[in-house]
Amino acid sequence: MTLGAQVEPGDDPLSFNGSEPLVPILHVEDGKVDAVALATWHEVLSNTLAVEVPHDLMGLWLYPIQGGVVLVGPAGLAEDDLVVPVPAPYLKPEQLSVLEEIVVDAGYPSAICLPIRFGKRDVGLLLVADLQPERYGPAERVVLQCVAQRVGPMLGRIARQWTYEAGPTSRQQERIAGLLEAVARANREGSTPQRFIAAIGSGLAPLLPHEHMELLVQDESGAQYFRLGEHSGGPLWADPSLAISREHLDVAGIFGAQSRLLVPDIYEDDRWPRGFLTATEPAGADIRAVAGVRLNLRSKSPVYLMVGSIGPDLYGAEDVELLALLGGLILPQVAEFLRASEQQALVTAPSSATGPAELLLKIAGTLATMTDAAAATRLIALEGAGILPFERMTFALKLTDSDRVVVLQPGGRSAVLVPGAETAMAQVLSGGLPYVVGEASGESRLVIPLRVTGRVQGALVFTAALTCAWTESHVDGAQRLADIVAARLDLFRRSSFRAPPYVPGWRRTEKA
Repeated sequence: MTLGAQVEPGDDPLSFNGSEPLVPILHVEDGKVDAVALATWHEVLSNTLAVEVPHDLMGLWLYPIQGGVVLVGPAGLAEDDLVVPVPAPYLKPEQLSVLEEIVVDAGYPSAICLPIRFGKRDVGLLLVADLQPERYGPAERVVLQCVAQRVGPMLGRIARQWTYEAGPTSRQQERIAGLLEAVARANREGSTPQRFIAAIGSGLAPLLPHEHMELLVQDESGAQYFRLGEHSGGPLWADPSLAISREHLDVAGIFGAQSRLLVPDIYEDDRWPRGFLTATEPAGADIRAVAGVRLNLRSKSPVYLMVGSIGPDLYGAEDVELLALLGGLILPQVAEFLRASEQQALVTAPSSATGPAELLLKIAGTLATMTDAAAATRLIALEGAGILPFERMTFALKLTDSDRVVVLQPGGRSAVLVPGAETAMAQVLSGGLPYVVGEASGESRLVIPLRVTGRVQGALVFTAALTCAWTESHVDGAQRLADIVAARLDLFRRSSFRAPPYVPGWRRTEKA
C-alpha cells in the first residue's frame, strides 16, 4: 500500500489542513483479487480517514463490471441486510438520500453517502456515519469527494477482475461467449455504422471496459482517417468533421508492421496528442490506456479498431486477443458498410429537404476548410446532386500555361491528360460559349465553365441519360455551383497540376 502525497495549499479539493487527505492505495495486479488484502486496505483507509473525517462507521461497496454488489467492509454490515442501490450506470442523488435516511433512522444522526466513479460508470459506494449529530458539513464532503476520486482507478480495476475465478471455464472463454452474443445483437440492431459500433461498444463494455471505441478507415493516400464508428450513413468523407489528419494522429505509424497494439499509458508516448478523441469531453476524460487491432480488407485501405480507457495500465495481452477476435467477427459487416458507402457516393439522389441556396452555402463553407483535392471533388459531386439531376460529374482543369486539360473523377487521386483544343468543351474553355449542351456515347452532357476573376480555368461536365432535358434552370444552377467551387479548384489546379517543361526538337540544318 502507498499513501497519497502531500500537495501545496491552494490545490483543490482541500482537507482541513490545506492538503489532500492521505489515502492508502492497494496495488492490484492482474488475476484474482485477494479478499483479505482488500479487507485490510479498507481498515487502513478507515483509520487514516478518521483523522480528518471522524466516523463510527465507514462502509464501502464494490460494483463488479458484470453486475451485483460486493461489501468490502466492514464485514458486520452484511448482517444488517442494508439495501444498497445499484448504479445504471450511475447512482442517482435520490438513491443516495434514501440510503442516508436509512442509516440515520438506524441510530447514526450524521451520515454522508457518495458514489465512487471511474470513467463512465460508478464502481463503488462510500458511506461514513457518526453517532454524534451535525458532524459533517461542506468541508467534510469535499474531503470525502477527494478520497472517492483517489480510489476510483483502483476500485475500477478490482471491479473488472472481481467475478473472474480460475477453473475449467477460463475468463477468456467466458468473455468470448459474451462477445459472440454482443456481435449477434449488433448485427440485428446496427443499420448504420454509428449504430452498429454503439451496439458493439455497449455489449463489449462488461467484457472489455472502455470509455471510447473507434473504428478508423484509412484513405487511399494514407493522409487521413475517417471515423467510421461515428458515421451515420451515406458516402464516406462527405463530413469533414469525421476526418482525422495523419499529421494529427499517425495511427499507421504507431501500429507499424504490427497488427496489434497495446499502450499502457499514452501520456508516456509523444505520438499520441492529448484529447485526440475526447475534444468534446469534459476535463479529465483524456484517454490513457489503449488497445487496438488492424483489420485488413482485400484490395482496400486498412481499418483500425481501438478501445481506450481514462485509466492507465488497464489492458493486457488477453484484452488485445479479445479485440482481435472482435475485429474478425465484425469484418464482414464493416466491408458491407464500405461497399454500400461507395455505391451511394457514385449515385446520390437529390435531397428534397434542402434547397439549392442552402446547399450552395453548405458547399462553400465546407470547401473553405478543405485542403485535399480528392475529398473536395467528392463533396462537390455529392452535394451538387441536390442542385440539378445528373448521373456523373467530371472535372476538367486547364494546365498552367498549356492548352491541355486534366480530367478528374470525384474523389479520384489520378487524372487523365487530354488535349483541350480537340474536345467538345473547347469553346467553353476558350470562353467562346457560355455553356454547351450535347450528346456523346449515347448520353446527354452539359458543360459549364469554371471562371476565376473573369478567366475560364476549367469546366464542370454533367452527364445524364438522353431522356434528361437540360433546362435554363439547370444551366443556371450548374453555373452557380461552378462559380462557388471554381476558386478552390483553381488552387488545387495550380498546386497539383503543372505542364511539363517544353523541350524543343532538333534544329534542322541546311546543307551548304
